[in-house]
Amino acid sequence: MSAHAYFHPASENDWRTPDLSILDDRRGPVPAVPLGLLPNPWRDWIADSERAAGAPADYVLPSVLAGVAAVCGAGVRMRVTPAWDEPLVLWQAVVGEPATGKSSALAPMRRLLAVIEQERQAADEERRVAHAERVAKGEEAPFVPSQIVTADADPVALADIVAGNPRGVLLWRDGARTWLGEDAEDDGGRAAWLAAWDAGAVTLAPSRQAGRSLQRFAVSILETIRPERLKEQLQSGDDSLAARFLFAWPGPQPYRALAVVESARDEEILSRLRALSRLARSADDPCVLAFDGRGVAALDGVLSGLHAERRKAEGLAAAWIGKSPSFIVRLAGALELLASADAQCRRPGAIGAEQVEAAAALWRDYYWPHARAVFDSAELSDHARRVRRVARWLLAARPKAVSREEVRRRALSQAATADETEHVLQRLHYLGFVQPDPAFRDKPGRPTSHWLVNPALAEP
Repeated sequence: MSAHAYFHPASENDWRTPDLSILDDRRGPVPAVPLGLLPNPWRDWIADSERAAGAPADYVLPSVLAGVAAVCGAGVRMRVTPAWDEPLVLWQAVVGEPATGKSSALAPMRRLLAVIEQERQAADEERRVAHAERVAKGEEAPFVPSQIVTADADPVALADIVAGNPRGVLLWRDGARTWLGEDAEDDGGRAAWLAAWDAGAVTLAPSRQAGRSLQRFAVSILETIRPERLKEQLQSGDDSLAARFLFAWPGPQPYRALAVVESARDEEILSRLRALSRLARSADDPCVLAFDGRGVAALDGVLSGLHAERRKAEGLAAAWIGKSPSFIVRLAGALELLASADAQCRRPGAIGAEQVEAAAALWRDYYWPHARAVFDSAELSDHARRVRRVARWLLAARPKAVSREEVRRRALSQAATADETEHVLQRLHYLGFVQPDPAFRDKPGRPTSHWLVNPALAEP
């Protein structure tokens, strides 16, 4: 049946309510951070930072997890079975429009990590002496000061830092103009990033010096990015890197009144970060958090559900779910560390059913809906994007009637053919935005070229 066969002239009362969901980037509401899953004092510190920054907790939680990853990294591993363990390496993307509070929400943790880094550097003298002795013996490797955070995304520069900081480093990219995937266009760059997520071995061969090989190349990432920029990159690149990120995209937020919050908890959080830093060992001899029998059984039940979930997913979502067993194991380890770290550096216990269930709930009830919002938005087809663009134009311009050519020129800027514009209008007819104009009766067998616009679009 031709497309025009189901068109029919409409009376004024024959309009259906327009489906305005097309304007929302296919993005439904996403859940808020489930703070109840986090132990204190971290939970209260997140709430305080949220109020002080006037930004959602969605932008504070990633900084807490990044802080744990920064001081631990490959110096802590979660062991599920003798054949499966995971490093405490986390990649996180904080998504939001400009001026939504991303940077101000991340800043408190960045300041605390700077203190940890300065304390480590102050204790570097012993390492400098040992390095001088090696130089005297003819070993000319440069001295690398203690560092846990960097903004340099070049894999060679990161390898130089990790060479002197074997637990790894946190790549903090706040306001970066490019998405990480753009820095990995060649196979060598992508291989280095994939190794970084697993704290695996890597060999890098910069053009100006001999190649550098590392057995443990651990790099955690905290990155802020605008939604449109992220969508562009997800639409143009492969999914191997994106599948390894935990996404936080809270969307539009209500205005938050200014609040003056005392930073009384900062010192307590700082002391716990110090404790975690002392707890973590070397990349070659890490502190191991083992899953006990109940933890393994609980994880097995979660993985069974993930297997079924992945079979229903496609594209980016399927790739992301494929990495979720690692997400859940790493989150379980992070939650246990958050609960156990204190000024006495109490060693964390085994990872049991409680930690697995909390990590799975955080994945299922928070991170998965946020990732799905990102992927759904990124995977819109060209046709769907044109439909949304024309729908927005109709709502803004509020014409009473339009021609196909007017839509093609004004709404689509001539970036679509007449046939493609026709298909857009057919879809908008189905969605209740337009109907064929009975004043223009084209020849039989041809779709109409003139359309009436739903009067409801002109209402406030």
